[in-house]
Amino acid sequence: MDVVAEDKNLSRLTNPGPDDQLRAILKGSSFDDYNSPLFIAWQLNSACNLGCLHCCEEAGHSMPDEMTKEQALDFCEQIAELNIPYMAISGGEPLLCPHFFDVCESIRSHNISLKIETNGEFIDEKTALKLTDLKLRSVQISLDGATAETHERLRVEGDWDKAIQACKYLVKNGGNTEIVFVPTKFNIHEVGDVIDLAYSLGSYGVYTGKIMRIGRAAKNWDILSPSAEEYEKFFDVLKEKTAAYEGKMKVYYYPYDVIEELKYRLECPSASLLVVPNGKVKLIGPLPFICGDLKKESLSQIWGNYKKAWQNPEVIEFTKKVIAEPKLLAESNNWRQI
Repeated sequence: MDVVAEDKNLSRLTNPGPDDQLRAILKGSSFDDYNSPLFIAWQLNSACNLGCLHCCEEAGHSMPDEMTKEQALDFCEQIAELNIPYMAISGGEPLLCPHFFDVCESIRSHNISLKIETNGEFIDEKTALKLTDLKLRSVQISLDGATAETHERLRVEGDWDKAIQACKYLVKNGGNTEIVFVPTKFNIHEVGDVIDLAYSLGSYGVYTGKIMRIGRAAKNWDILSPSAEEYEKFFDVLKEKTAAYEGKMKVYYYPYDVIEELKYRLECPSASLLVVPNGKVKLIGPLPFICGDLKKESLSQIWGNYKKAWQNPEVIEFTKKVIAEPKLLAESNNWRQI
């Protein structure tokens, strides 16, 4: 997650508490100021070769109504027409989508900054070269353990060796490669080793933060969620590694969970859209609300829907319920049209 903080009042806070710090991180220009989103996260497909215990999208199957190649490329043209500067493509596993490279080439032909989020298991040397030729902002590889045993416990049916080799191929070919690490009860202690491993592989940076209670992660919360004490040690390690790798490799971490962020999205919605494989557009990952359908509406129309949706009493009321009862996050993929 990329977050930019700018709050002139923060410097005047002698001892800012967690709420003030979070508001400072999330606060910025109002999304109402923009005629189009600044960022689009696109789940290109739902098919995946893994059965990860923490998958936000509960991927692993193909939606029967996923966007066709023609619809996907039309969406790319709309993104370019609205001058949207930055987007990320994920899945499922996006490299399983037959028109993955067609979409990437269309986006990059308009000089839009693009990040690819993948498990890395389909990146051989030839594919790595194709990816680096696109001059992507980055390719983000999921690496959830410093050992195969740990990584594959979370990423069911995963192959740690293939993920490691993907990083090597990308770095060898000059690709801007990032590692993302999701902490759980059984791998959180390996975060320092994963960061060291990322540096040894030549990665540009490491992204991590608290596990998101969405999708399968919500259903498996009791076996996945680290304790407060484990998180305290986790963030201590991250601070140490950030200092140790300063000037050598970026270590990015977001210290707040989904509930803490939702409190402030009510106040400061982000200028971004989340598109799922069938062209539906979600208001935000942790909530079930759909604010548009790219098969029926233009991207510009959907952006207008998105702005109005954050003022919808149903959205506001349900979000407050989720904040009070985090178990309701398990409903994030039970979509509701608003």
